[in-house]
Amino acid sequence: MKGIIQVLLLTIFLMSCGDDGSSGMSVAGPAPTVEPEITILNARVLEGLEETMAVLNLSLDVASESDVSVDYATVSRTAVAEADFMPAEGTVTFPAGEISARINIPILVDTTKEIEETFDVVLRNSQGAKIANTTGIVSITDNDTAVNDTGEGYATASSIDGYNLTWSDEFDGTTLDEESWTYEIGDGCAQGICGWGNNELQIYTDSEENLVVADGTMTITARPDSPFSSSRIITQDKREFQYGRIDIRAKLPRGQGIWPAIWMLGANISEVGWPASGEIDIMELVGHEAQTSHGTAHWGRSGEGSRSSSRRFDIGEDFAERFHVFTILWKRNSIQWYVDETFFHEIDNVSTQGFAYPFNQDFFFIMNVAVGGNWPGNPDETTVFPQTMEVDYIRVFQEI
Repeated sequence: MKGIIQVLLLTIFLMSCGDDGSSGMSVAGPAPTVEPEITILNARVLEGLEETMAVLNLSLDVASESDVSVDYATVSRTAVAEADFMPAEGTVTFPAGEISARINIPILVDTTKEIEETFDVVLRNSQGAKIANTTGIVSITDNDTAVNDTGEGYATASSIDGYNLTWSDEFDGTTLDEESWTYEIGDGCAQGICGWGNNELQIYTDSEENLVVADGTMTITARPDSPFSSSRIITQDKREFQYGRIDIRAKLPRGQGIWPAIWMLGANISEVGWPASGEIDIMELVGHEAQTSHGTAHWGRSGEGSRSSSRRFDIGEDFAERFHVFTILWKRNSIQWYVDETFFHEIDNVSTQGFAYPFNQDFFFIMNVAVGGNWPGNPDETTVFPQTMEVDYIRVFQEI
């Protein structure tokens, strides 16, 4: 029996050994080396009255036992080297054990109102680490005083550095360009609900009494017919865009119950419905608050109600007095609103509070003047008719 036990123990020992007779128990070797990753963050800077610095922060996800370095260079976008910022290139180093570094880029001063401009800082040729994202975007917010005011109101340029003019309508003819625009006609009744979903009172027509192109402007007129009449035009299936700077110069109506709007809807609205399609209100005004323009975005899931983000811009005079320029700066994952190139509202893809962000797709334009409705209420004895919205131009610029 003792011999049998010895044989069994020897067998077990041999089974636990490797081919070379060594123990089969695993022995931990040195941990594999983890190569760090470099991340560069975006930066925003205010163009002040004297030269300032844009600071871009870089980070490593893990510290390194040796120095890490990466080359960088600036690249003009809508901000131009030597005009808006000092061009720069060089190498930034993370000393061994450090996980943060920074790049400083001088921002130059001028007196021209330029809305927001951007340039890139691009990383390349890293040593001792991988590059997680190659580009940091620097946004320069302009605080210069608006100087493009004429006797007839504010105006913007037809060419902008760093952008191509993708499409515009200057309304220089005598008829509406129906290669770009379509009239929406009627009382907005659908599935037993009328008033374009807002209990509006007007009927939209294609009559010259309600819309005319003449003398370089397109004019929509709301009239006190029975029922009220007005016009609504859209670019759906004709002019649809994704991203850009959009400038629209307009003079607005006023009065209780008057509701002009210059806005956009997602081109997929026929498939997904509203509000899932998204809505971008470049300008809305309710006529009893004639000095206030609203910039708003709507989103949500169809059948579950909508969500929105909105801000107001008070001009200090009725928007009916003179022309003003309503602008959005629309980028991937963000939209900014301006009046006369003065910033007043912004949303980004975090603003949707868990709902899908629908603003990274094609959208089309809508211009209309509504009468009555849920928001402005109905006209009363103080409302003077007819009321007009005059549009001088609409311009879509996209970055080069």
